[in-house]
Amino acid sequence: MTATSQSRRGFVRSASMESLGFFDAPARAWSTPPVVSRDGSRSGANGSQLTTLVTVPVGRHSQHSAPTGDLVTDLWETTELDAPSLLDWTPQSFGTKHLGRRRFRWPMVVSLVALLLIGSGLAYWLYSEPTSSATAALGQVQTEAEALAIEIDEVAPLVNGLHLERLPEANQDASVFFEMGESARAMFAASADLPADDSANRSTAAEAAGLAIDASRQLMDATAYRTAVEPALTLPLLETNPDLTDITTATEAFTEWRTGFESIRAALPSGIADQATEALEAISLGLETTQNAYLDAIRTDNRTAAVEVVGTLRADLLGVRQAMLTDIATVSDSVDALIDQARADLTRLLG
Repeated sequence: MTATSQSRRGFVRSASMESLGFFDAPARAWSTPPVVSRDGSRSGANGSQLTTLVTVPVGRHSQHSAPTGDLVTDLWETTELDAPSLLDWTPQSFGTKHLGRRRFRWPMVVSLVALLLIGSGLAYWLYSEPTSSATAALGQVQTEAEALAIEIDEVAPLVNGLHLERLPEANQDASVFFEMGESARAMFAASADLPADDSANRSTAAEAAGLAIDASRQLMDATAYRTAVEPALTLPLLETNPDLTDITTATEAFTEWRTGFESIRAALPSGIADQATEALEAISLGLETTQNAYLDAIRTDNRTAAVEVVGTLRADLLGVRQAMLTDIATVSDSVDALIDQARADLTRLLG
């Protein structure tokens, strides 16, 4: 099958310009009939029309029998598009039987429902979040209050033993009161998370924590004070018989005790045992005189004077100890009152 075209003389035809629609393609006349299938139709094997590329043979009857050297032009001039199926093609409507009565898409419905659920959940969370936070904060405060109550119960028996004549073994370490203070601080920190409208629980928790912290501090200071002072209040064996010692040995013994006494006194905190502190100051001011009197008695072989000096010093130190016990008894009474008030606040807080 060969197609020949009738072109105008003197007019240069461009295949690319024709393909873009700027020029009309020249009329073509078929010198051989189109290829027909054996059953006499140009239909496909399955009854549908096919669009095919038909190669045009090149010969003497072809206008462009010789190649031009341009690949696109040669392909265009030697190939024809056989598109009979496009001649009678019409658009068809999509069968509504596949959709039925449904006028929506499931993915869109699912997405919309998911968005509604997320929005509802977020709105509910925003609505209930303040209440949930307040409940959680109160629960934390109550948990810390229970822990503080346990610590107070463990400390209470030690309070009354702090001012006894002989300090109990359990009271000789000030750290036994440390845990009560830490529990109180934890409850105080937790009370800060309570909402402002819950002022009753917030103030009760803060007051109980403050009382427990104050009690813990006083107990630790009093214990540290007593355990530090008592060794300095015990005199070493100062020989009062001049025949059993000499001036050098007596000087070394008194000086060693005096140095330790002054070191402890200078390191004591103020505001814990005021009477004991004043008595220690009085002894410290007279130690130079006391030491000279003792050494003079040893030097002059005056045993009576040496006994009198050492006895007076021992009595002064005993007075300091009694003043200290009195001061610490006052501290114990104060701590008892603080603990009782803290327990009452914890009872209200725990319900």
